[in-house]
Amino acid sequence: MKTKIVLHIAFAILVLVFAQTAFAAEPESTPAAPAKPLPGDAREVGRIVTTIATVTAVDPEKREITLKDSKGNEVTFAVDKSVTRLKEVKVRDKVRAEYYVSIASEIRPPTAEEKDKPLAVLETTAKAPKGTTPARGALRQIRAVVTVENIDRDAETVTIKGPRGNTLTVGVLDPARLDRVQVGDTVIITYTEALAVSLEKAE
Repeated sequence: MKTKIVLHIAFAILVLVFAQTAFAAEPESTPAAPAKPLPGDAREVGRIVTTIATVTAVDPEKREITLKDSKGNEVTFAVDKSVTRLKEVKVRDKVRAEYYVSIASEIRPPTAEEKDKPLAVLETTAKAPKGTTPARGALRQIRAVVTVENIDRDAETVTIKGPRGNTLTVGVLDPARLDRVQVGDTVIITYTEALAVSLEKAE
C-alpha cells in the first residue's frame, strides 16, 4: 500500500519538471537551487520548499513523517538527522516544514526497460543533497515516462500525459526549453524522494 501511495504522490509532483511544486508551498519561501547541467537535453532541478501542513503519521525510529496540506495532498518524507526534536512531533500537529526535492528530466525515447515499466521505484538510491545526513544515508528515486501532449508557447505551458493516462497542464520553469520540445516527445523523469531538512510546530 505504501508503494502505491508513493507512486501516486510522485506523479502529482511531476509538475516540478516544468513548474515549481505540487505540494502547497509558500512561493516567497521557495528559493530554487541552480539547475544541474546534464548531457544533451537532460536537466536536474533541486529546490528547498517551505510549507505549513498537518502531521498525519510520524515514525521517529525510521525518521519518517507524513504531512497533509490544505488541499488534502499527503506526502511521506524522510527526515534529516539535523532535525533533533522529531520525537516531540505528534499526529494532528500543524508544522512548518522545509523539504528538499529534486527532479531530473531527459527528452528522449524510452529504453526497452522503461517501456516495460513506465512508472517504477528504482533499485538504485540517490545521494542526499550536500550538507544533509538522512537516516537511510540515501533517498529513493521514482522514474516516470511521460509524453508531451500540447505546447502553448504564448501561455508558456505544457500539457503532459503520465503512464497511467493522467494529463497535467503546467507552467514552464524555463521557457527557453520549449524550443527543444515537440508534441509527442517522451520525457523521462526521475523524482528523488522528498527530504525534510527542518521541522517546527506552527502557531
